[in-house]
Amino acid sequence: MLITGANGGVGRAVVQSYARAGASHIGLGLRRRVSDLVGVVKAAAAESGHPEPTVTVLIIDLEERASVAAAAEQLEREWGRLDIADYWHAWEINIRGTYWLAKAFLPLLLRCGGDKTFVAISSLGAHICTPGASSYQTTKFAVVRFAEFLMQDYGDQGLLAYSMHPASMLTELAKNIPSNMHHLLNDTPELVGDTFAFLGSKKRDWLAGRFVAVCWDMPELMAREKEIVEKDALKFRMVM
Repeated sequence: MLITGANGGVGRAVVQSYARAGASHIGLGLRRRVSDLVGVVKAAAAESGHPEPTVTVLIIDLEERASVAAAAEQLEREWGRLDIADYWHAWEINIRGTYWLAKAFLPLLLRCGGDKTFVAISSLGAHICTPGASSYQTTKFAVVRFAEFLMQDYGDQGLLAYSMHPASMLTELAKNIPSNMHHLLNDTPELVGDTFAFLGSKKRDWLAGRFVAVCWDMPELMAREKEIVEKDALKFRMVM
């Protein structure tokens, strides 16, 4: 785990928390060396009964790109990997990728005279908390909310945006979830294609900002339109 700004008040607390939680490798990103910090981190691990972690000091000035690159090279040389880089990859694909697509194509979509429909790819994983799958499931949660925001921001311009669980298939990204869940990933590409074609055959404004799954019974979903709209269902909300 790499924590930049580790010598500041918040950063110092964060690195100690990771040490107490049992992190085996802790990188301290500092603008200047702090003599006592390595000892503080190791002491925090010992106090919680964990083995002494490998603590690596990296001099990083976030205003100097070269220092960031040098720190990355040092960490790769000494550790060989950085868990958070794998974790963050899901955010780059699922969130940043979805945002980039929206930013690039929404202006064109809004100018056209067609149905102006944007379907964001989410997952049923957005609605559950599975041990070991947080990097994937949190991104899919965010995608659902992103679709809701698209309706808030562009609904008055005729946009229809909703999120969809495309299928449970063993894609490259899905391979990162715990192996004991792989047997659940048994949907077919044909199911995805047919459902997309059905939903895209006409503009269904009542789906605005909602979540849909391709594995649902589509005739039943269509039959429950009035109920779903009246309850404002298939959206995130906090239940009190």
